[in-house]
Amino acid sequence: MDKPFTGGKRMTAMTQHLTTWYSMGYIALAMAVVIGLAVFRYRQMAARLRDRLEVRHAERERIARELHDTLLQGIQGLILRFQAIAEQIPEGDPIRARIDQALTRAEEVLVDGRDRVHDLRLSEGAAKDLAMTFESLGMELQAENPAKFQLFLHGTRREVDPVILEEIYLIGREAMLNAFRHARATTIAMDMAFESKQFLLRVQDNGIGIDPDILETGYKPGHWGLRGMRERAQCIGGSCSISSLQGQGTAVELQVPSHVAYITRRPARWATLTQLSPGTTKTR
Repeated sequence: MDKPFTGGKRMTAMTQHLTTWYSMGYIALAMAVVIGLAVFRYRQMAARLRDRLEVRHAERERIARELHDTLLQGIQGLILRFQAIAEQIPEGDPIRARIDQALTRAEEVLVDGRDRVHDLRLSEGAAKDLAMTFESLGMELQAENPAKFQLFLHGTRREVDPVILEEIYLIGREAMLNAFRHARATTIAMDMAFESKQFLLRVQDNGIGIDPDILETGYKPGHWGLRGMRERAQCIGGSCSISSLQGQGTAVELQVPSHVAYITRRPARWATLTQLSPGTTKTR
């Protein structure tokens, strides 16, 4: 009796097996393409954001130069002139007292203007070592106030994009100034964490806290520091949260996604390929 022919069944099973593997391969390939496109899009968006910030940085530098060279210098000159006039008036004269008050106010405006120009221009030290710059600022403020400052670093340091670093510095500086000048704190701590998924900066004090109404509205009339920190964070694709309880202190926390904050070093060939836009060629 002849044995039944089973070759067809084996061929069918093999075909099904190969079909399954091919299907899985196609799925894996499709997933790889989708992930690759997502990563490319992510980097493209980050590059556009960085370009906008660089334009903004250049504009801020121009405004800072003009403010320093024209407005601030002009105010300084007027103060000196009125001081010379005031010295010619007897000290007991009411007019002399009014002029002295006006000069005191003018000097306060001048100092505030210089602070604003400082905010517009990032110091070279901050660009080189952000932690050291914050440490120096903390020691400077600590010498003028009773609060004690401490800086804590977490994680392995990574290179932060210079444009993003500028915004991080300005947010951190504003948080430190608020803590030293308004919190009536005895201790102020800064935590700087280089995490895999984000860069984190946290400034916390044990002071009197922020008024709930001010915390809810996000600003105090005539003062825009809290709102400014949030807006700066949003401009770089990050977030800034402010939490406070009266009598228990305040915490300001900045979070910036890693793909925005850190500079990613890629192989030269891959970097060259991604820099070429469609329809362009690179000549040697």
